[in-house]
Amino acid sequence: MAAPPEGAAGATNQVMKVRYADVDDSNFALHGRAVPLLAGLLALALVALVAACLYLNWACNRRHRRHRADLEATAAAAVLPGLDADAINALPVTLYSPTRSNERNDGGGEEEQAAEAECSICISALVAGEKVKALPPCGHRFHPGCVDDWLRSHPSCPLCRTTLLPVTSAKQDAC
Repeated sequence: MAAPPEGAAGATNQVMKVRYADVDDSNFALHGRAVPLLAGLLALALVALVAACLYLNWACNRRHRRHRADLEATAAAAVLPGLDADAINALPVTLYSPTRSNERNDGGGEEEQAAEAECSICISALVAGEKVKALPPCGHRFHPGCVDDWLRSHPSCPLCRTTLLPVTSAKQDAC
């Protein structure tokens, strides 16, 4: 014989009904040492929360100060003015003569010679006999008009970023 389907008459579905009046509240009562222990745990949690907040505040302020110092240093580096007209005109202008690989002692390759044979500002070839301006600290050569425009707004070599400004030490400034 087949089992009667659920919900049909004669099925044994029992629904459990709980009356809240039947719940005993004595399980939730605090007796003896429980009150001071609970108060101590609450105080400990509060102290831990305050300590965590103070640490996070300190860490965020430290990071913010470091970030602000980095921004100020970057801004100070970006504000460096270019060279004045006298300093730009004082740079030597010579006639370009390409170096030959058999004259070189340092073993420079063809790529290095090709880089030396062009003005890296306008990306055009330097022609033998053409006027070029060589920067003293690094020796990189450029067309005078190209490098003069660059040096009016930047105090460094456009290729290697070597500074052309005179170095002043902090000790000399303090005296």
